[in-house]
Amino acid sequence: MKPFFALTAFLALILTACNQLPSSSTKGGVALIDLDAVAKRLGRDVSIVQELKNAANPLGEQLTAAQKEARGKFESLRQSVGAKPTDADNQKLAELERELNLELQQKQQQAQQELNTKQATLINRFREEVRPVAMKIASDKGLGAVFLKSDALVLGNEPALDITDDVVAELTRTGGAPAQPL
Repeated sequence: MKPFFALTAFLALILTACNQLPSSSTKGGVALIDLDAVAKRLGRDVSIVQELKNAANPLGEQLTAAQKEARGKFESLRQSVGAKPTDADNQKLAELERELNLELQQKQQQAQQELNTKQATLINRFREEVRPVAMKIASDKGLGAVFLKSDALVLGNEPALDITDDVVAELTRTGGAPAQPL
C-alpha cells in the first residue's frame, strides 16, 4: 500500500510543479520542507523521543509485572504436581506454558502498538504546528503547495524550493512549535 501512496504523492508533486492541478489560488509551484531537519534544529526530535520513553516506562513495568505473574502461575502448578509429575501433569505444564507465553506476546504486541500510536500522534502534532508557518512562507514565495522532502520521492530540487531554513528561522523567531507534552 505504501508504494501506491508514494507514487500518488510523486505524481501530485510533478503535476503541481507543472501547474497542471486545478487550484483555487493563482499560486503555483511546490515548496519542499525537511520536517526531520526542522524537528532536529528546534530540538523537538529530542522532546519527542523523551515523550516516547516516558510512555514506554509504565508499559515496560506492566510487562515485567505480567511476566512475573506468569512465572508465578507456572511455578505454582509445577510445585503442585510434585517431584515426579505424570505425563498428564507434564502435558498440563506444557499447555500452561504455551498459554502464558501467548498472553505475554499479546501484551507485548499491544504495548508496541500503543507506542506506535503515541509516536504517530506526536509526529502529527508537530506537523500540524509547522504547517501554518510552512504554508505562509510558501505563499509569500508564490508557491502553492508544501511537500515533505523525502529521498524516496524527490530525486533533486532547486535549492530555492526548500523552505526548511525559513521555517526554522520563523519558528525560532516567534517561539513557535514549542515542546509540549501530550
